[in-house]
Amino acid sequence: MTNINDIITLLNPWWIDRNIEEELAKPYKREFFEKIKKLQKYRQIVILTGLRRVGKSTLLYQTIEKLLPEIDSKKIFYFSFDKEVTDLLGLFENYKELTGIDYKKEKIFVFFDEITKLNKWASELKLIYDSSPNIKFFVSSSSSINLEEQAIVNLAGRYFLINITPLSFKEFLELTKKQKILDNQKLYEKELKKQFFYYMIRSFPETIAWDNELIIKDYLKTTIIDKIIKSDLPEKFKNINTELLYSLLEIFYKEPGYYLDYDNLSKNLRISKNTLYKHIFYLKFCYLIRIIKNFRPNTLSSSRKLQRVYPYWWNLAYGYCENNDKIIENLILSSTNSNYYWRDKEKEIDFIKIEKKEIFPIEVKNKEKIEDRDLNTLKFFMNKYNIKKSILIYKGDELGKKFQNMKIELIPFWKFLLKN
Repeated sequence: MTNINDIITLLNPWWIDRNIEEELAKPYKREFFEKIKKLQKYRQIVILTGLRRVGKSTLLYQTIEKLLPEIDSKKIFYFSFDKEVTDLLGLFENYKELTGIDYKKEKIFVFFDEITKLNKWASELKLIYDSSPNIKFFVSSSSSINLEEQAIVNLAGRYFLINITPLSFKEFLELTKKQKILDNQKLYEKELKKQFFYYMIRSFPETIAWDNELIIKDYLKTTIIDKIIKSDLPEKFKNINTELLYSLLEIFYKEPGYYLDYDNLSKNLRISKNTLYKHIFYLKFCYLIRIIKNFRPNTLSSSRKLQRVYPYWWNLAYGYCENNDKIIENLILSSTNSNYYWRDKEKEIDFIKIEKKEIFPIEVKNKEKIEDRDLNTLKFFMNKYNIKKSILIYKGDELGKKFQNMKIELIPFWKFLLKN
């Protein structure tokens, strides 16, 4: 068995040569890097959360790279909990033994990757945080529910949470050297439309230059989905039925926006509803699915009726779903982070976004031209709830349509993504 001190030394090569490899701290800085940099001066823990392979570790390494010219390199401590340890205090004692740095007294910067793999991580982190105001923590996790619940219970007032997403359309264009197109959007509108569809399947940093879509789909399945289901979840929970998880993903990913009927689904899969609830929780836990509810003003309850299930990020559906309209719909959901849709008898609106108590209806149409009848449901909803503005996202040109005192904004997919 490898000695823990050897692992720590291997993970902190800058203690020796004050350098960090470019492959770890990549040159391109995402917008999240600036957010992290601004939070460096505050005492609170910076928590990065998000799906595997979205770039959380890269952001930690880039933050380390920024710190290296400013402080003693031995005062920067990185550890990944992909390596098994039993407690944080013991890890700090190993750090002290290797560096001679008294972590209880000296100002140090600590970077813990995938910290939620450690049992009782939040309570142990709270203990050290409260007793050692000289330590600035940056931590990451690929789980969602567990991290947020534990942070709320144990770390209230002690952290800033940043949800790291796949690349935005703007970041994709910058990384693929399309700055000229970004700076002259009107002139290169046709190219932007083309790049939008190229981007849809290449929004993970490692895949942006890959030409073979079959390889990308295989990457999404094996590097992300399989790793989560076969490794991450069984490490965290007992009695995981991996076959059931794959069956659920097959159902949900083939049809983004699947209407979730727990009674019928448990009957069809021949499992108890309790087992179904648990395994849907597991998929939500690790950013594989998101569930949105039917919008009802003043009754924003946690009812399980009329819920819809989507891949948490649209690109996860590739390899399962052949309906491009559904994937584009999923892309807009992921980009807006909406929590609701609206359905009333035969009428339905794709998504309802609520910001500062304002309600924004959003419709998605994978078509070039919008007919008046395409706007009927939006107009009905706006009249019903006295809403002044809504958005329809589609393939065509930017327009604004006014009806009495209502405005429906028509925005092309690519332009909406660059605005948001």
